[in-house]
Amino acid sequence: MKKLLLYGCLFLCCTHTIKGQNGNRAVITYIAEIPIIIESGLYIDTLVNGKTLHTISGRISIALAPRKIAILSDQYFKIANPINSQQLPGIEYRYFINDTLRNHWFSLPHRKTDITKFPYAGLLADTSIRTNEKLVIQFRYKRNQKMIQQTVFSRPELLPSIFSYRQKEQFDSLDNRIQSKAVKDSKALLAGFDTLKESRLTILPGKHPEFLFKKHSLNKDSCIQFRLRKVSNKENTAWNLTGHLLTLNTITANTAYILEVKYLGMDACNTYRIQALPFWYQTAWAMILFMILGMIALVGLPYSFYTYKLRKEKQKRARVQEQLKTVQSQLNPHFVYNALSSIEGLVTNKENERANEYLAVFSDIMRDTLKNSGVLFISLSQDIEMLEKYIRIEQLRFDFKYTIDIDPLLDPGAIEFPPMLLQPSIENAVRHGISGLGSEGVISIFFHKKEKALEIIIKDNGIKRDSKIKEGHGYGMKFTNERINNLRKLYKKEKIDYQLIHSENGTMVTFFFENWIQ
Repeated sequence: MKKLLLYGCLFLCCTHTIKGQNGNRAVITYIAEIPIIIESGLYIDTLVNGKTLHTISGRISIALAPRKIAILSDQYFKIANPINSQQLPGIEYRYFINDTLRNHWFSLPHRKTDITKFPYAGLLADTSIRTNEKLVIQFRYKRNQKMIQQTVFSRPELLPSIFSYRQKEQFDSLDNRIQSKAVKDSKALLAGFDTLKESRLTILPGKHPEFLFKKHSLNKDSCIQFRLRKVSNKENTAWNLTGHLLTLNTITANTAYILEVKYLGMDACNTYRIQALPFWYQTAWAMILFMILGMIALVGLPYSFYTYKLRKEKQKRARVQEQLKTVQSQLNPHFVYNALSSIEGLVTNKENERANEYLAVFSDIMRDTLKNSGVLFISLSQDIEMLEKYIRIEQLRFDFKYTIDIDPLLDPGAIEFPPMLLQPSIENAVRHGISGLGSEGVISIFFHKKEKALEIIIKDNGIKRDSKIKEGHGYGMKFTNERINNLRKLYKKEKIDYQLIHSENGTMVTFFFENWIQ
């Protein structure tokens, strides 16, 4: 009857064993001649050779199992029927790790209070096991030293290894069926996965690796720790927990990584090197191409801008030059008109000899004017010569005096000058200034050198009565202003000033050409 009651209690204990988690430690009920309770971390949920329990974690605690209380356990093993509990006081135990004895034979402990918590009926061992070590616990009768039970706990060097892998797009994922199958069994190669045969893996640019680990009969699925770092980063990153399916979504192209994986509670780890290939624009030849293009752009863009600016400047200069030529050509009809008026006046006064002389010099001036009509500059000496011819023919009609004073430091033959630029000012001095003074009229022209500047002054002692001429609005002055404005556009460094001053003693016109003389 007592024997039946004992087996009933054990049956009750076994039927109340459930699958659950006790924090990070697992509770294992081990039913043999001496029932025990084991607290461990990660472990293999099958017995090796029918008796040996493999634990992956280093810490293990062993206690006597109570007989009349059901213990909620994560795992249940039964290899033999328990002996009668009344025999327990006559039993002693010891344990050793490998060949090192940790304690001599001791009587089984007996805990009378709060046997609902670990160590339940009494603590037998609480120790650490290093990798590849074995803890052996033995039970025997005190009276005859007959061995009753020997239980072995082993800690093998177990490392997670990648069984297969695939390369996927960033937002691609396995469906639930494949995920469930991957967690359940990783021995079969899933569709889309390739076997990983070495510890190096090359990933295509823009892809992300997904790994399946080799499955062991462990009590937890999420029992693998991993950390991923760039090869260039020597600092260790934090360990992360994963199951037997691992997806690395943080992989970036053109980067080398180190992936380390281990089981919970283990120090040793497996190491994999992952090389993410670069996109085409990250390759060495692309970088060289970009550098070449950058150098071409660095040199070519300023050059293109310079040539564009130069071309625009040339076009602008061409337009200004055309405008200069247009204004210059407009001077000819104006000059011809005034000259013909002078000839008409001589003919009307029956001064035929003077008219003939006027025509001869006038034709000479017209020939020089036509010859210079297509050029923007002639030598200053040529322009002075043309001015003297014009002044002499005007003397034939108005009989005035003139002087031309040239600075001895000047070389008129080496200085370029716009043709007929001074002629309208001299014409105004003659026709609107001294024309009524006869021999009392005087025109003075001065050419001065002031460092690199050329200064020209035209003076007359006449009084301007025409308001347009006094205000500088006559045709000749208008053409002069237009030509000077166009010259300023062409020669911005050579500042050109033009002044017209009227007084009671006459009129003074000043031309100032800065930086004109080399």
